[in-house]
Amino acid sequence: MSDKNLLHKLHAEKGAQKRWGKHDKRRASAINAINARWAKKHRDNEDDVALPPPDAGDDTSTAAPVPEIVEEPPATPALEFNFCPPPAEVTPPPTTPGEQPVEERLLELERQLRERDDTIGFLRLQLRNREAVIADLRSQLPSTSASTSSQITPTRGRPAKNVDELKRSARRELADKLVAVLDRDRSRSASRNGLERLHREVRHRFQHFTPLKKEAQPADEPMESEDALVILSLLGTQKAYRRLKRTFRLINHQFDVLPPIKKVIAIKRQICEPLHYQTVETPAGVGFFCADIEGALKFRLRSAKDNLKYIDPNVLLKLSGDFGQGFTKITISFGEAQRPNSPANNFVAAVFPAKDSRANMEVYGGTLWEQIGQLESLDGRRVKWFLGGDVSFVWGIVGHCGSARTSFPSPVCTCSRDQLLDEDMCRLRSVTETVQQAQQFEQAIQRGESATKALRSATMGIVKTPLLPAIDFDRIVLAPFHVFQGLGNALVRELERQTACETTVQQFLRSIGARREKFRKKDYTGNTIRKILLRAAEMVPLLTTEWPKTICMALAYLAKIQAFSKVQPLLPREVAELEDHMDNFKAFIVDQPQMRLLLSQKPKAHLLLVHFVPFARQHHFLGLMDEQGDEALHSVWRRLEQLWKTMPDVAQIRQQLEHQFIHNWLLDSGKLEEMELRRMETESTAELGEDRMDDEEDCFAEAG
Repeated sequence: MSDKNLLHKLHAEKGAQKRWGKHDKRRASAINAINARWAKKHRDNEDDVALPPPDAGDDTSTAAPVPEIVEEPPATPALEFNFCPPPAEVTPPPTTPGEQPVEERLLELERQLRERDDTIGFLRLQLRNREAVIADLRSQLPSTSASTSSQITPTRGRPAKNVDELKRSARRELADKLVAVLDRDRSRSASRNGLERLHREVRHRFQHFTPLKKEAQPADEPMESEDALVILSLLGTQKAYRRLKRTFRLINHQFDVLPPIKKVIAIKRQICEPLHYQTVETPAGVGFFCADIEGALKFRLRSAKDNLKYIDPNVLLKLSGDFGQGFTKITISFGEAQRPNSPANNFVAAVFPAKDSRANMEVYGGTLWEQIGQLESLDGRRVKWFLGGDVSFVWGIVGHCGSARTSFPSPVCTCSRDQLLDEDMCRLRSVTETVQQAQQFEQAIQRGESATKALRSATMGIVKTPLLPAIDFDRIVLAPFHVFQGLGNALVRELERQTACETTVQQFLRSIGARREKFRKKDYTGNTIRKILLRAAEMVPLLTTEWPKTICMALAYLAKIQAFSKVQPLLPREVAELEDHMDNFKAFIVDQPQMRLLLSQKPKAHLLLVHFVPFARQHHFLGLMDEQGDEALHSVWRRLEQLWKTMPDVAQIRQQLEHQFIHNWLLDSGKLEEMELRRMETESTAELGEDRMDDEEDCFAEAG
């Protein structure tokens, strides 16, 4: 028992020695750090009163005396507050009983308290010195007279400002808030369709208003109704417009700068006069379709006559549709526009809260299809219709049943499922044959035959008469964006299936700048898809197995072909280069049995390999069929929903349709260019006014 107690005592002594050793090391490092900080302080503040560093020894008899503190401001004051670090807390060192005398511990505590008091006194002296410097600078400021109405007495050390400058700063603050609201509600495509220039115009109008003195202040130039309409369309609601007018009235803004709301509403109604939307009510919701397509398109064509490229003697119109954000939007756009894929180029012909199936288009379309079929000329020019969109939308217009129920999945040709990659077996459908096949299918159903048997007999996938028989099948090409998106998604999915490790696939997608969720949700644009496909080609040497290399090479071929899907017309040289890339891709597929087996069941692969080059060779452009404008329209539609979310559904949809039409008119009519020129002129005038204000402030300062 005694041996065990002795062992415990030895362990306790060793532990105490270790603790004291650590304590001494920490204390020595702290003393070195304090000395370093004091040395740095002496270098930074040579004019300040120096405090001697704390004594490193434990004997208080050898400590240097503290010099007397002289409260005298430095000769060259420095405005920065270089305060000393707070002193360490007074904590007695852990000791074992009987190891250190009580008198030594008390002396140690007294020394620490004395150092703490000296540091606090030094900090107070520094604070008083800085306050003296600030008071000296305040005394040097220009004095102000109480009789001057255009100046104010400086408070809290601020220099004097006149009333006009304060009003100007208030207007700038208001403009910043307004621009912040606009930037928050701006969609991702705003910089593409010109809304960014509208934001700059609004920012300029409310930032660069610099009035002179009150007795010499001229009247403000009244704002035109079109400019006020721009602001109203950006703000969204009439309530926000009235609130803006009240805010300007509070800061002494002239009342006639913004026209009355009645005048703005009048010009808005005048622009929206060609719109004749009729409603179709169903248990699922309310849909809208335009009852005067010819009048609306004629108004748009005349307003956009200076914004067209005239690449064809005919008027090129594209009909497309897509489902997104709970609504199907059927749009008509000009193929000759400067940016045909912009949402600002889309005229919303119909919108309904359901998917883009054939039954829904028949219910909600109303007389839309008859109007499009009868529209042969527009403003003296012949109309040439094209049909684009996703597969489901094209199937519904053509009257096709879809790829899941038939052996003829292509909506534009009669190629069977086992011959999708054979170009020689492809034959375009004709409108007459399609109408006959739809009649045969209807007669077979009336005879009591099943739909599956009727589809297998002679209909080749056609179950209903085409909604638009005036559009030939050589002008029906699915959107390249959906083609490349679908094939890229299929290849990445196959890469996931063939690769055992999911982490490797995720790392590969991150390396090419893609995310699997965005591929599935189709959140990428056409340019992003091309960049992702090109990055995938760079990953070919990094993969070890053969099958992932094959997939990456297929993605690289898709990237090269997708580069020719652009909005401007293709040159003959570019068409020939596109044919070479397509031939190389076909040869690559023939040499790879696995890739051929993978793409042989994809209707989009058939549309790309067989119909892409003939369409480009015949019409010399592919970007007209790209529905990126429809995809961007979903984002614009969602942003507009936030403006009128408190209104009933019918009124909300009507407001959104009118809002979209007004924005298109503002962009087509060239109003933005006029506003940009006027902004440059007024900006130079505003800069001169600001210089004059600065000169007046200098005169006031010298007089004071």
